[in-house]
Amino acid sequence: MPAALKSTVSHSLEATTAHDLPAIAARTEFDDVRLILRRWQAARIGDALPPYEELALGSIGRCADEIAVVRCEGGKPPFLLRAGQRFLAIVGLAQPSHYLDTLPYAFSLAIGSAIDQARAAGEPQLSLCRWLIEGKVSTIEIVALPLSCRWQGEYFLLFLRPRKSQVNLARLLINSTQEGIIGLSPIDRGQGRHDFYILSINEAAAGFLGATAEKLQYTLFSDALSQIGVQEIPEALLGTPSSGRIPSFELAYKLGENRVALQVGVDITDGILAVTLTDIRELTARETLFRSLFDENPAPMFVRSRDAAGFLNVNEAALHLYGYGRKEFLSRLLSEIRVESAAEQGSEAGREAVWRHRTADGREIDVIEYTSEILIDGKPATLSTIVDITERKRAEAHVTYLAHHDPLTGVANRTVFTRELERAAGRLEQGDHRFGVILIDLDDFKAVNDTLGHAAGDALLVEVTGRLRKHARKSDVIARLGGDEFAILVPNLKARDEIEGLALRIKQDIAAIRRIDGAEVAVGASVGAALAPDDAVDTDDLLKCADLALYRVKQSAKGAFLFFAPEMDLEQRERRSLEMELRNAVIEREFELHYQPFLSVKTGKLRGFEALLRWRNPRRGMVSPAEFIPIAEEIGMLDELGRWVLIEACRQAAAWPGELVLAVNVSPVQFRKGELVETVDLALARSSLDAQRLEVEITESVLLVDSAANLATLNRLRARGVRIALDDFGTGYSSLSYLRQFPFGRLKIDRSFVREIGESAESLAIVRAIIGLGSSLGIDTTAEGVETVSQLEMLRAEKCGELQGFLFSPPVAQENVAQVIGAFFDDIARVA
Repeated sequence: MPAALKSTVSHSLEATTAHDLPAIAARTEFDDVRLILRRWQAARIGDALPPYEELALGSIGRCADEIAVVRCEGGKPPFLLRAGQRFLAIVGLAQPSHYLDTLPYAFSLAIGSAIDQARAAGEPQLSLCRWLIEGKVSTIEIVALPLSCRWQGEYFLLFLRPRKSQVNLARLLINSTQEGIIGLSPIDRGQGRHDFYILSINEAAAGFLGATAEKLQYTLFSDALSQIGVQEIPEALLGTPSSGRIPSFELAYKLGENRVALQVGVDITDGILAVTLTDIRELTARETLFRSLFDENPAPMFVRSRDAAGFLNVNEAALHLYGYGRKEFLSRLLSEIRVESAAEQGSEAGREAVWRHRTADGREIDVIEYTSEILIDGKPATLSTIVDITERKRAEAHVTYLAHHDPLTGVANRTVFTRELERAAGRLEQGDHRFGVILIDLDDFKAVNDTLGHAAGDALLVEVTGRLRKHARKSDVIARLGGDEFAILVPNLKARDEIEGLALRIKQDIAAIRRIDGAEVAVGASVGAALAPDDAVDTDDLLKCADLALYRVKQSAKGAFLFFAPEMDLEQRERRSLEMELRNAVIEREFELHYQPFLSVKTGKLRGFEALLRWRNPRRGMVSPAEFIPIAEEIGMLDELGRWVLIEACRQAAAWPGELVLAVNVSPVQFRKGELVETVDLALARSSLDAQRLEVEITESVLLVDSAANLATLNRLRARGVRIALDDFGTGYSSLSYLRQFPFGRLKIDRSFVREIGESAESLAIVRAIIGLGSSLGIDTTAEGVETVSQLEMLRAEKCGELQGFLFSPPVAQENVAQVIGAFFDDIARVA
């Protein structure tokens, strides 16, 4: 370079002030960088970048070893053209001629960032990179200076130098941990005394020893221990090998008022001990708490190794549940108490499974096992908490059983029967054999229940169930539909007589029951049946058909069996029609009273009339009481009708001669209602009829239910002067006992005995006994249903007190009563 040019450049360089330098001059730590920046600035002419040759090829003195030249070309990664040895050593290269992306990522990223910023700004830029140099973390300044060049591509001058401040990474890492770390060198103090020299110690370890790292470094380990009251070096540290690892051990002592518990780990290399101290106070407290919660927990718990089938620990609750002693339980394998698994679910945090476990005495119990993973002495283990659900599962099974079975008899309930019936109907559509339904209703069950008590009634139902099972096939489904009604589904029928044979056997076997709970009983069974598809295919229709057959049996002749017949459906529809008409009937307009006289045998005089209810239906005409009375009782209308009869009969009888008696039948329904006495009081008050002229007739069924209350009602009526007659005497279960409990005014001999008095010696004997009993007790007797002169003569011979029947007069309408009264009062010798 000519002398004049050199003089000009030198002058320009000296004239460049810090104010003229790029902004990075203030951020760099090095004066050399500022010098390079001045040279870059001085070499710049106007806005043009300094030439490559001017700066890179010139003399840069002591900085040359830390400088590199980079070329960027055609979208390729920046390429390192040349570099000083210090630069190469820091970035880890042996020589230049490398793309920057082959450098360690931290350098590649920092250099690339500096180049990108310098390109964008058109002036030098600075970036920082932290890197490990000679075991210490250094902050490296990377300066990128953009240059111009006559050759193709972009050129940048790179300067790289570590800053002075460095971080001792090993010391940083050691001091950042909460574990204590000590480097010990063994020494022989003579006379067999062994000790250690503290080469290095972090602050955590110094804190455990009650001092600082600066104070303890380069001191004897035994002195450090004595300061915390530990007088002897732990035996595990003495006589250690020159390398390897010795088993960890625990060290506990008191530091001031605090208790310290450490776990000590030791690794040895070339005789130097690397000792780690881990604070296990919290862990120990947790273990203590765990053991307390574990040992005293009322829930059965045990711990087992995750990798083995044996047990590590067990609490008292588990020993009690399984019936083992502790030593015996811990010697068992898991497979010895597990029987089978029903279900398992859960997550990594915890799982639950339903198992069946076996106890020491061989019992099997259902349990839920909740498991969680824990560490025991640093080794993985499984904690199991056991919940005994044996009783719960039994209860659930019982609930399920009750949902499908009758709880008393154990046979299927209506729900199951309906389901099986629908299945049979479904199979029928697929071409299966026809099937049948049998409905069974016990005759006189109510009497057994009422006279002997509900326990006897239940025992009877159980006995009947046993007999049904005896006759049914395995494929048949027996069900109790409610009360005393049973049903049997008979699948795979080949012939109609299979149903009939089964029904007859059942009927005969039930009728053979004679004693229940030591008491004599007389029961029977009414049976109805229907077939599919003969009578119906729809299950509801089939049950309806069987029910109609059963209803016909109950209405006509109890203790019989009938198949469904189409006309039964017509009769049922007719009955429903009659029921609707009865519900809509206006009592005062459609009902009327007829009266049948009864006479004194001795005097031949008219003694009175029995009031009888009649229904004059606007469409049907006169409807028999045998038809509408049962329906009225079913629909709850009988009490209303009975009330009307009492009031109307008393009103009409008030016009009769004063010596005539009015007999009115009162049903058990009126007793159950509890208003009979009030109704009688109202009828007598409205009519002004003398109470002694009213006679209330009851049947024995009144006294079968709630007899104490009903007897109290009868006594209240009797106290008012009302006479009480026992109707249909001799047909019930306990006729004589009722005579002892209540002083009836009259006994009415049932017409069934009177009808056969001339043909049956037994009937005559019964009539004679009733008359004799009444005479001895001072009770009048009336024979019902007298229709022939022969019956009249025999009853007169037996000295029966009063007679009633068609021989003297049928029941007559109210408007004809006066005529009957007149006839008898005009001719009192008519009976004689």
